[in-house]
Order: sequence, then C-alpha cells, then structure tokens
Amino acid sequence: MRFPKHFPAWPLAGLLALAAAFPAAAGQTLLTPSVGVRATWDDRTLGKDEGDGELALSPALTLDWRDETTRALLKTRLDAYRYAEHDDDYSRENARISLDLDHALSERLGVRLGGSWVRDHTVEDEYEESGIVTEQVARNTWTASPGLTLRLSERDDLDLDGSFTLVDPEPSAEIDYTVAGGTAAWSHALGDGLWRLIVQAGGQVYDFDRTDGDTKQTVLTLLTGLAWKATERLEFQAMGGFSHTSSEVTYDDIPQLDSDEDNLTFSGSVSGTWTDQVWRLTLAADRSESPSTYGELITRDRLRFTFGRNLSERTFLGVNGAFYISKTAGLVEDEDTRTWSLGPTLRHRLTEDVTLDAGYSFIREDDRQSGETTDRNRAYLGVTVEWPCEW
Repeated sequence: MRFPKHFPAWPLAGLLALAAAFPAAAGQTLLTPSVGVRATWDDRTLGKDEGDGELALSPALTLDWRDETTRALLKTRLDAYRYAEHDDDYSRENARISLDLDHALSERLGVRLGGSWVRDHTVEDEYEESGIVTEQVARNTWTASPGLTLRLSERDDLDLDGSFTLVDPEPSAEIDYTVAGGTAAWSHALGDGLWRLIVQAGGQVYDFDRTDGDTKQTVLTLLTGLAWKATERLEFQAMGGFSHTSSEVTYDDIPQLDSDEDNLTFSGSVSGTWTDQVWRLTLAADRSESPSTYGELITRDRLRFTFGRNLSERTFLGVNGAFYISKTAGLVEDEDTRTWSLGPTLRHRLTEDVTLDAGYSFIREDDRQSGETTDRNRAYLGVTVEWPCEW
C-alpha cells in the first residue's frame, strides 16, 4: 500500500495527543480496531467511460471513552483503492481522523468540541453533496466545530454552534476555499411535549480562492418549523424559511468582469421516520446551498428515501433511492444537473464481530448544460471484521 506523498502527519498526531490526555482508567473505554475489504464492479469507474474492478482495503480504529459527565470519541480510518485495469490512473488513498468531545458542565449546560482532518478526493464526496460526478482531485479538509446546549427551562432548549472549515486541494491549480459561520437554534415543547417548535438562524461566509480571482459569498438563513413524535415508532420534522445570499466575484486580470449579486431563496427540509423491530422507512427532502469545486455555491434540492427490513436477527435488506437537482447561479461556471440513484443493500452478520455486506446501485446523471445523459451501474461485496475491547 502506497502512502500519500503529501500526507501531513501533524493533524493525526495532534488529535491523538489530545485524546490521550483523557484519564481512560477513570471512565469506561471501548477500543474497536477493524478492517474491511470490499470488491466493486463499476461500468463507469469514477464516472468515466471505462468499466473496471475496484478493491478497497479499509483499516480503522475507534476509541470511545466516557464517564458520568464527559465523552471523547476518536475515529481514524484509511481507505486504499486499487483497480484491475486502470490502477495507474485511479488508485488512491484516503485518510480521516476525527475527535468529538462532549462535557456536561451542569444539568442545564453542556459544551462540545469537534475537530477533524480528512484527506480525500472530490470524486467521492462531491457526489454525496451535490449528485454530480466530478474529476479526481485530492484535497485536505480541516474542520473545527465548537458548540453548547443550554436548557433554558423544562420546555426550552438553546443550541449554539460554530464552524470553521478549510479545504485545500493538493494540486495548486485547483480551487481552495474556507467556510466560517454559526447557527443558533431554539426549541420549545408544546402541550404534552410530543410537539416542538423550532426556530433556527445562521450565517456562513464562503471564500473561494480561484486561480483567476476570488469569490466571496455570505449566506444568512432563517428557518422555523415543527417536530412531532406521533408515536414511539413515527416521527416527523418540517423546517422552512429563507436564505439571503450576497455574492462578490472578482477577477485578477479582467476587472471588467467583476460582479455583485444578491439573491433571496427558499430553504427548508422535511423528514419522516417510521420504525419498529422489523421495518424501517425514512423519507427526506431538503433544499440548501453548499460549496462546490466550481468556485461558487451550488443550490441542491434532494429527495431521498431508505426502506429496510430485518429478515432475521442477523440479516437486513434495504433499498435506497435519491433524486438531486444541482444548480449554480452562473457567477463563475454554469452547472445544471439532474441525478437519480436507486439500489438494494444486504447486510449479514456472520458472527458478533464479522459482517458481510453487498449492494447494487443504478445512477443516471442528466447534464442540462451539455445535453448529455449517462447511466452507471455499481455492484459490491465486502466483509468487515472488528476486535472490540472494553475496560
């Protein structure tokens, strides 16, 4: 297994040192090393025209420490991908490490801090975010997310969260960006407590450093909605409101193309979950804006569903589907894509610590700008082995 040439070790060392500072002996500790192997056939490997077989090796380690007031959760993972026919073009290594700390200062006040470093490629996560298959560009992402929860009364909770993200592609010719912002959410229990009123306000500043200039976009969002726990098995949540986006685009060599723009758009989400000991069904729809590899925000409308059934105590069968509408404002580049995906998954526990999983997905991507429509078929079979140790 080749190690990434530009693999920075200091994020890993820093988070490990922070996790080691917790007195594990004074609380409950669960250490879980694991390794997964997955074989995949893709008739459009990484969204390209060639089909190929993919082999992924994924060692991981999870350390979960907690006592009566504090929890520290450390996760590390390495994914190495190899290919039967196009290994020189597509082989890659991803790595991630995250540390989440939660501490209850009192019965009414809790604080949390999250930090992570991820080395991945846009070809993986960009599809999950926007439904668009992109080029294979390696990048490093650093994220810090502090927050607190304040119990104002028996019926009122206040959550304050901040976030800072730096995305730095390894090729210097690619676009890097930062995201800084915060959200405040207030929830109030109504009546018998099965209904909750939620009000959320937030702001984010996105700063894209393009090779030909800069894009700065500020998004202010106000949402309100309701959450309803209808029964022990059925839950709903609906949020709706508006987002105001202020955009400033500048060009280094052609200042005549500089532009400013303000937009007011609808934002929101709807989700419902029904579950029991055998069945599980989740429906979700949302509209939001997220950073893209094009040097500007992309507006993403998503409709997703998951449906699953426990065939036995060890076997679970699921079906996943999604529909994306992904569109930029055209400040830097025009993108307008429709994406559909559908496929079953099967998970079977051979033992308490060995799990088999298999699945298939069909993906159709309709690029409205180019007029091209592509179909993609993926099938995989994998096994994961864990060695949990608790003390």
